[in-house]
Formats: sequence, structure tokens, C-alpha cells
Amino acid sequence: MAEQELVTVNVDGQAIQVPKGVMLVEAAKVVDVDIPVFCYHPKMTPVGMCRMCLVEIGAPGKNKDGTPELDEQGNAVIRWQPKLTTACTTPAAEGTHIRTANTRVADAWRGTLEFLLTSHPLDCPVCQKGGECPLQDLTFAYGPDLSRFYKRNKYHFEKPIPLGDLVWLDQERCVYCSRCIRFQEEIAGDPVLKFADRNRGQEIVTYSDPPFDSYYSGNVTDVCPVGALLSADYHHKPRPWELTNVPSVCNLCPVGCNTVLGTRSDEIQRIMPRQNEWVNEMWLCDKGRFGHHHIRAEDRLTTPLIKDMASGEFRPATWNEALTLVANRFAEVLATEGPGVVGGIAGDRTGNEDLYLFARFMREVIGTSNIDHRLRWPTNTGIEEAVYNVGLTSNSSLGNLGKNSVILTIGADLEEEQPVAYLRVRGAARLGAQLVVVQSRSTKEMMDATQTLLVKPGSEAHLAAALLRGVLAGGSADFGKLGGAEELTSAVNGLDSADLATETGLEQATLDGIVSAITGAEQLVIMVGREGLANAGANAPVLVDALVALLVATGKAGQPDSGLVALWPHNNSQGAVDMGVLPHLAAGYEPVASPGATMDEMLNGAAPLRAAYVMASDPVRDYPSSRPILQQTFLVVQDLFLTETALMADVVLPASAYAEREGTFTNMERRVQRFQAGLEPIGQSLPDWKIISLLAEQFNAEWPEYFVAADVAQEIAKKVKIYKGLTYDKLRGEGVGWTTTAGGHHIYNGTSLLNTWSGVQWEAGAEAKKPKFDLRWHELGPVRPLGGAQFRLVGQRKLNDNGTLIRRSHILDPRRARPFVKMNPLDAGAIGANAGDMVTVTAKGTDVTAPLLLDARLQPGMVVIPLNVDGAEWNALLDGGSTTSTATVAKAPLVAADSIAQRIIETRP
Repeated sequence: MAEQELVTVNVDGQAIQVPKGVMLVEAAKVVDVDIPVFCYHPKMTPVGMCRMCLVEIGAPGKNKDGTPELDEQGNAVIRWQPKLTTACTTPAAEGTHIRTANTRVADAWRGTLEFLLTSHPLDCPVCQKGGECPLQDLTFAYGPDLSRFYKRNKYHFEKPIPLGDLVWLDQERCVYCSRCIRFQEEIAGDPVLKFADRNRGQEIVTYSDPPFDSYYSGNVTDVCPVGALLSADYHHKPRPWELTNVPSVCNLCPVGCNTVLGTRSDEIQRIMPRQNEWVNEMWLCDKGRFGHHHIRAEDRLTTPLIKDMASGEFRPATWNEALTLVANRFAEVLATEGPGVVGGIAGDRTGNEDLYLFARFMREVIGTSNIDHRLRWPTNTGIEEAVYNVGLTSNSSLGNLGKNSVILTIGADLEEEQPVAYLRVRGAARLGAQLVVVQSRSTKEMMDATQTLLVKPGSEAHLAAALLRGVLAGGSADFGKLGGAEELTSAVNGLDSADLATETGLEQATLDGIVSAITGAEQLVIMVGREGLANAGANAPVLVDALVALLVATGKAGQPDSGLVALWPHNNSQGAVDMGVLPHLAAGYEPVASPGATMDEMLNGAAPLRAAYVMASDPVRDYPSSRPILQQTFLVVQDLFLTETALMADVVLPASAYAEREGTFTNMERRVQRFQAGLEPIGQSLPDWKIISLLAEQFNAEWPEYFVAADVAQEIAKKVKIYKGLTYDKLRGEGVGWTTTAGGHHIYNGTSLLNTWSGVQWEAGAEAKKPKFDLRWHELGPVRPLGGAQFRLVGQRKLNDNGTLIRRSHILDPRRARPFVKMNPLDAGAIGANAGDMVTVTAKGTDVTAPLLLDARLQPGMVVIPLNVDGAEWNALLDGGSTTSTATVAKAPLVAADSIAQRIIETRP
């Protein structure tokens, strides 16, 4: 990024240098001068509505000939403006002077506060914001002792009222700063809030149906500088000073948003964002904010369970009894059939410490490489190695992207899968980054895209190959000394440009324009989603090959703020890869001499399976065809709940939730972040890593004794090359500690909490002085044609689905995604169906029926259904979304669709 020009500004007699154009309210903070504000927020456009930041502003005077005006002592004469000016809308310029410490400014601040309090109820003792309210703080600091306004003349509203399912509105407290409205319009891209009426009757209203329809509504309760907007989850709960605040990391998606667990009486009372400009800035999605109720759900597992062979019912057991049984039964299988018939599936929502010991246990103690974690994610594409080689470089952030940057997304649906990543990409686009969206259906990021490429489903690899061929044709590509470059270049140059364009359905001129943008960019970030890989099918390895080569050929691999980002399905999918929970890679991307069976091979019968260890995963629900295979195994399940897989298990082991233990997650940008325990473990539950270590003891494994998670992390830092030195102390960072924004600074940022735990982003292979990876190229096949009445069936992730964790947060039930079938209007017309009609989709011997949605931007021949929103049959159509499928669609017999079914015809694309 280009260096900013500095200018000299004088604040209360102190000369400072600040970037030109920064607002004076920010410039003053350099010398610890806090100019009070209500409407100003550093992430939003200044509007100067509240008039709280009025200051005196002046500039050096000039004579008629343009020379500086000097007084008798030879000092510059400062010409002060006759009226006070808002510091939040005035940019810093050379020679600007500010005065805040005088009677004139003090009178203005006091008068503004008195005016605001004429309409504001003095109900601080019962206000949710009490104790962390800027209006309280500023009134104590600058406000009047008494009000001249008669209490009986205050304007009253009905209070509080639901602004939506998750946010309540107390209109009497509103100071009309418009922060909530501007957040929704500028940051979230959901302009669903407006002011209505005028004068003292002005109020905030929602214009969406359902009300306040946004995935980010909870953020307005943070940025609101008073108690006008209230969290439905925290209303009339403990006061802020009663909470114990514990730094943590969100466990519900791979962005890795920094959070704070506000706890009391061993329960989470609220979750707040922890400001981290590298990861989530100061935002949370509503799922991350309100989806924590699974931690204290009534159906949590609290004791080990053993299934009685006679009755088929579970009975409680001691830890020693359960672990002894597991060890004995595993030993029997190993003695009779060997380790090749034992498999392990680890959920990628657990911590690095758990995943590391899981892989170590399976490989060293059991002696098998039949381990995997990739439910709901296409296998054998090479994306894991690609991220290791050309992933987003260390010390990079999406927040650094702007003018001269290109963000290319392929087969992604950011808002539904990684909502806060969508906010960051949207923010980069607002700063001038070129956002190129490659999809075969509508997604919200298309609203912010510089260019949208609607490609034929299944042609994603052809699109990537076309871009790579265009870069090579430009003659500026340089693969350095990487192996495989000559073979790749020859293969790509042998492809016909016209054929590639035809396969994608795009014009050659459009492709040439994208090539030009990519080659001319200073930063290039490529984001590839599950849909892109699943749609590409057999050509998915080519898609990955082309993206790796594209980054290398344009010189962006290993460069700051550039690289490949895989939009993984779960919060620690990257950590699962790093820890080697893969059949062909050990921890640290070390190749395995004898690769084991993949998840697909274990669960579809392609590899023999007589005993299975499943940790924090539910393959029976996500991969329903696995049920008959798992019924024939000795099955051990380690989880928080009696999932569908756990109900089939012989032994169930209760694990602690992430908020009940400490550990680390690695987000999709490969940033390793630490979280801490805020609650006591429920019942007899134990951290996953502890259960694994106890099980290893049953096998007399010569492992060190792990007393706390930090012991496992210390071993990871020694044994896993890419995590070298990443101890808990280092992840804690310099300037240890985190704090509420004391001293009034929350006035600027809302009630987000400051943070010094930024995490550590490990280096990608391309950052080495001599990169050691090889370029690859698989043969590119044609897009698979569909015949007759068959459609390509594609699964869409929905943020508020019916997943194991989120379904137990009932506050989100009104926003739970319901089943639907989405088609192009032309295809719908061909089967005689209209929007809202019930249609039946048939694939893999399974039928589902749901209301029809129409999407004119959906490519013909393609049908989209949501994943994991209802029964297991929806996942059975697509094996949890790891693949695409072919299906037939027919209009169902006339059925009266209930109001809930109609509501799922969502306005959101």
C-alpha cells in the first residue's frame, strides 16, 4: 500500500504529525485528547449529526500576497473560525489548529448533553447499557449538574419493542446518531433500518420482512452509544460489572472471530466481539453472538455411556470402565484383523491439541493411517497442499486490501458460510479492490462485485485454466525454478482458448479483461469454496492446479497480502489439515509412506472397517449412506451430544465444550489463535485431548503425561515444523493482556473490547527463499453433460442451518433456514411449476419435497437445495455437500403449504 502523506496539526498547543485527511477527532487521540462523540464511528462515513464533537478550529493566516501572517513576535497568526466546527467531519490539513480546553468548547459540550437529556429517560439503574454507556460517561465528564427541562415534558414511546427476533428497541433512549442505520447500510450491506417521522417523534423502523432481516443485527447493540438497542439474549441479565470476561475465539465458522465470553454463575450471559483488525475488526455475525447455547444445553453428555448388548440401551459407566472396554475391543480387532480395518474420523470443530493427539493415537498406537476429517468437503482435490504452498502469506490481512487489489472468489457463498469474511471482502471492495465473483447462481457478494462471471456449473476448472492460459499468453509469467513448470506450461498452452470460453459460457473478451486485472494487481487473493470444488467434480484437481499456477505465474505467491484461501466448512478445518488428520499427510504436511483410506472409502465400504473412533463428528447425519457400514463396526463416539452417530455407538465418551477448556484454533487464513476456559466442564466431561491421552494409557503408550492443554501445544510447537515456536506464551503476544476500552475510548468504537491476542499466521511454502513445492497439472476433461430431464444438483450452505451445535440455540429458531428447491425460471416452466409450488427432487434413490424458489441468475440445468436444514435425507442427496449429483425434479401434487414453508421463500439470494 502507498505511504500516506503526513501533515502537521496543532491540538491544544501540541504539534503532531498525522496522515493527511484523517478526521480531527482521530488526530487528537495522538496526544491523548479525547473529543467526545456519539454519531462518529471510525468504520463508518462521518455525518456530524450529534454535534457533540464541536471544537474551535483555526488555520495560519495569510497576507494578501500569500505570505504567512506574523504577529509582532514573529509567530504565525492563527485565524480562528467564528463558529465551532464538528471535529468528526473535518479532515486534517497542513497547519490546522484545534482548541478543546476552553470555556467556549466546554459550554458547547455541556449544552449538547443537556439537550440530549431532555428526551432521554433517566433510567440508568435498569438500563442494559448501564456501566458501559458513553452517555453516562460523557454526562459525568462534561454534562450539566441540573437540567432546565421539566420531566413532565419528556416525549414517551412504547418501550421496549422487538425490532427483530434478536434486537429490542427502546426508542426513548435513542439519540438519533444513526450508527445502527449506517452500520447496516455501509458495513453489512443490509439497508433494513431507517428513520421515520420528524422532530421529537422521530423513530427507528425496520423495512424488511421478516423484521430486521440481517445476519449482523447484533452489532448494532455494540455500536449504539446508549441503551436504545438491546440484545434479546442479554436483556435484563447481569450488569457488566458482574461479569467475568474471558477472551475466546468463535467456534462456529472458519473466520475465527475474536470474542469475549461474559460469564456469571458458570453460565455464558453474553458473547461480545473482541477487536482484532487482522481477523474480524470489531464485528460478529448473529450466529457467533447468539449461537452459544449448546454449551449449557439440557441434553449435553455428562458421563460415559456403554450400550447394553441385550437391550440395546445405554447405561452410565465410569471413565475407567468405558476406556478399558474400548481398549480391549480395539485390541481384539488389531490382533485378529490388523490395523487396516480400524478407522478414525475427527470433527474439525475441535482444537489443534485434540486433533494432534487424535492423529498421533491412530498412527502410533493403533498403527493406521485410515483417518480423515473432511465431511462436507470434497476429497482428493489437492487443496490442502495448495494452501500450504501458496496460501495467504504470513502477516497478511483482508483489511489491507484496497485499490490495486484483486479478490477472486470461485464457487463461494461468503455471507452464508463465512459471514464476517464477507464483511471484510465488502469493505475491501468499498476501498477500491476489484472483486471478481465466479458462480453459477446468485450470492450476496455479487452486489459488491466489480464483475460477476456466471459460469456453467461444472466449468470452474475450465475458467481457471482459461485465466492461466491468458496469463501465460501475455509472456510475463515466471515460474522460477519450481518443478513441473515445463510440463504445466506445455499442457496449458495446448488448450484451445475458444473451447475453454465455450465450456464456461463466457465471452473471450470478458476473460481477457479479468486476466488484465489479475496481472496488473499489486495484491491477489483467490478464495475457493466448497461449491466450486464440488461442482468441478473430476476436474477439481485441475481447478486447484490452475489456481496455484496462477498465483505463481503472476508473481503473487509468497507476496504480502496475496495467496489462496480455502473457505473451509468448520472453525478448525485448517487445523485438522495442519495436524495431519488426513490419510495421506501427517502433521505438518509430511507425506505418509502408506496412505490410508479416505473418509469416503471408509464410509462407503470401499475399505474394510471393523472398528471406528469418531470424535466430534456425525457421519450418519452428514453422510447418511454410512449407516450400514458403521452398524457393522465396533463404534466409539466422543462428542457433546447423543448425535445420530452416537446413538449407534457401542461406547460414548462425553467431551467438554470449547468454552470449558483452553486450546487453539487455526482459521482459514492459517492464523493460529488461542482461547481460554470460561466455564467449568459439565458433569464428568473431559477435554478431547485428555480423553485421547487416557485411552493411550490403556494401550501402555509411551507418551508424556499431559497435565494441561499447554503441554500438548508445547509438543506441537516442537514436533510440527510449521508450528515451530507457537507456544501459548507467543500466541499471547507482546503487551500481554486484554481490557475493556477504559478511559472512554469505547465512545469511538462501540462496546467492542480491545485485544492484544492477534494470533500467529504461519508461513506458506512460497515465502521460502527457495520454495520446494512442484507445480502439477491433471488432465482437463469436458464438463459432464446432463441428458433429458436430469439436472445438476448443488448443495447450498445456510448460516442458520440445523447443525449439531446451532440447533440448540433456540433464540435463532425464527431465523432457521427451511427446505427449498431453487431453479431457473426457464427450467421451472419446463416442468410446469411456479414460485411457491411444491416440487419433488429425486436423487440417489431419495425423494425430498419443498417449496420452489426462482432465481433468474441460476444457470439453466442446475437445481440448488440447502444442506443440513432438515432430516438426513436432504444430506443423503449430496453426501453432505461434498459432491454434486444428478437429479430429476417434478411438480408435486397440490399440497397446502403452511405459513412457515412460505416464509422460507427468502428475499436473500
